[in-house]
Amino acid sequence: MSNTSPHVVSMVYNRVAGDSRVIKTAQAALNAGYRATVVGVTSATNIERAEVEGVRVVLVPNPSGDLGKLGLWGDEHHDDLRLLLGLYVRRAVPDILDLDPDIIHSHDMIGLKIGAAAKHALLASGRDIPWVHDLHEFVAGLEGNARSMTYKPICLGWEREYLGLPDKLTTVSDLLAEKLMRRYSLEEAPQVTYNAPLAGAFSSTRLDVRSALDLPSNKPLAVFVGGATPLRGCDTIVDACAQIEGLHLVFVSQGKYVEELKSRAIRMGMSDRFHTHPYVPSDQVSSFIRSADLGIHGLVHYGNAEVALPNKMFEYLHADLPMVLSDVESMKAFIDEHGIGATFEAGNAASCADAIRSVISESEKFRSRIDAGLKLKYCWERQEEKIQAIYDALLKKRVDKVTVERRKAAAQWEVYEAASLDSAFSYRLAEATRADQIKQEKAAKIASPLRTLKAAAPSSKAEMKSNIQTFIGVAKRKGLLEALRRGAARVFG
Repeated sequence: MSNTSPHVVSMVYNRVAGDSRVIKTAQAALNAGYRATVVGVTSATNIERAEVEGVRVVLVPNPSGDLGKLGLWGDEHHDDLRLLLGLYVRRAVPDILDLDPDIIHSHDMIGLKIGAAAKHALLASGRDIPWVHDLHEFVAGLEGNARSMTYKPICLGWEREYLGLPDKLTTVSDLLAEKLMRRYSLEEAPQVTYNAPLAGAFSSTRLDVRSALDLPSNKPLAVFVGGATPLRGCDTIVDACAQIEGLHLVFVSQGKYVEELKSRAIRMGMSDRFHTHPYVPSDQVSSFIRSADLGIHGLVHYGNAEVALPNKMFEYLHADLPMVLSDVESMKAFIDEHGIGATFEAGNAASCADAIRSVISESEKFRSRIDAGLKLKYCWERQEEKIQAIYDALLKKRVDKVTVERRKAAAQWEVYEAASLDSAFSYRLAEATRADQIKQEKAAKIASPLRTLKAAAPSSKAEMKSNIQTFIGVAKRKGLLEALRRGAARVFG
C-alpha cells in the first residue's frame, strides 16, 4: 500500500481499542488497499498516536478534564454534551484535516457531530470529501443511566440537523434502517452491515469454555457473552437457569454487575452451577464458546432493544450454538426466520426456563439448521464487501473542486459554530464563577456572627444569656436566620 492510496479517516468518540465494529471497518479499508486511520479520544493531555489491531490510531485529548477544573463537567445530570463536543471538535478537526482524507467515516451518535464538523471544515478548505456515517444505536429508543438520558435529546437534535448530509449511511439491523428512513424522510434506507464475527477467525484448536471451567461434556451449559446489564435481562437469565436442575450457566463477562449476578445465583442455590470467565479477544469468542450447549440473551423491551441484532447472536451462530433469545422484535424475527432456537417473554424467568428446556431437548434439530450458507450471510467478510463497495462507489463520484457558494456556506457554518461555542462557554463559565462568588459571599456573612459566638465561652447562665443576645443581634443585622439557627444549635447542643 503506497502513500498515494486513498485514505479513509474514521472518527469515533472513544479510545478505539475494544470497539470491534470500528476497528473491523477500518480493517476493511486496509484489506481493500486503502490507507486507514481512526481518530478517537484519550484522557491524556497530549495527542497519542498508536496502532490498534493493525490500524493506525490518533487519540485527541478529551476536554472533560479541563471543563471539570472549571466546574463545567462532572455532574451526569447536567453535563452539557454540546459544550464538550464543541471543544473536542476544535481540537480534533485540525488533525483530521492534516491526515488529508479521501473519505471520512464517522461512527455512532456522538460521532455524527464530529463528522459534520469535519465535512464542513473540508468544504471550507476547498475539498468535497465523501462522508459515510455508521449509526450504531436507535437514539430515539435509548434508555439507561442519567448521562444517557441527558445526551439523548442533544444527539436527536444532531440527527435532525445532520443525518441528511452524509453521502452514505450504514447501520446494524434492517428494522433500524427502516425506522431511520421513515423518521428522517431519507431518500434511501441506510446500508445494513451486521455486527458479525470473522468466519476466518474461527479455530477448533483454541481453548474452549468447558476446558477453561473444567466442566465435563455431560453437564449442560448455557453461555452469555459480552457486557452484562439489567437492560440485557441478565437477572432473568440467572433466575431461569436456577429453575433447571443440573444446568450450568457461564457469563463470559466481567465487572461489578457480574459480581452482583453471582451473589444472586448463590442466593438461588446454584453456587456450583454459576460460572464467570473474563472477556476473550473479539476474534476468539465463537471459538471459545463452541463447547457450550446454547447461547442466551435476554434484552428487555425498550426502543433500542427492539431493533437490535447484537453481535453475541452472530457469535453464537458461528459457534454452532442454538439460541435462547427474548422476544424483542428483531431478535424474535431472526429466530422465527431461521429456526435455530427459541424465544421467551422478556423479563419472564418461567418463560425463559421453558425456552431453555425446549432448546436442550431439541438441540440437534436446531444445530442442523446452522449451515455454511447461514454463516456466510452473517459473517464479517460479507459485511466488509459492502463497506468496500461503498468506498469504491463514492470515490468514483468524488468531486475535488467545490463551488464558491458551497465554500462560503461551509465557512459561514464554521464561524457560526465557533461563535455559538464561545457564547456557550462564556455563559457556562460566568454561571459557574457567579455561583462560586455567591457561595463565598454567604460564607463571609455567616462567619461574622459565628465568630462572635465562638469567641464567647460562657461560664455562667448570665454570660450565656448575654452571649446569645449578642449573637442574635449580629445575626439580625446581617439578616441571617440560618446563622441564627446554626448558632443556637451550637449553644444548646
